[in-house]
Amino acid sequence: LVQLEEECYKYHSSMMHCWEGLIQCNMDILLHFNDAIRDHDCSISAKTCPTLILPWKPLFSDFKDHMML
Repeated sequence: LVQLEEECYKYHSSMMHCWEGLIQCNMDILLHFNDAIRDHDCSISAKTCPTLILPWKPLFSDFKDHMML
């Protein structure tokens, strides 16, 4: 029974870590889009679109590493 509790605790901790990483990744992406839209609205006329709205490097490049725990 103690071993089962330990495994459950490890699994729960691992899953919580993964979910927290995913939530942080989503928040980083949202902040990036908000900044890109704000910069676009402040500096460019409404008839043009930004040339690049996505970040140059992935905001979640290390997320896959967290999933391997």
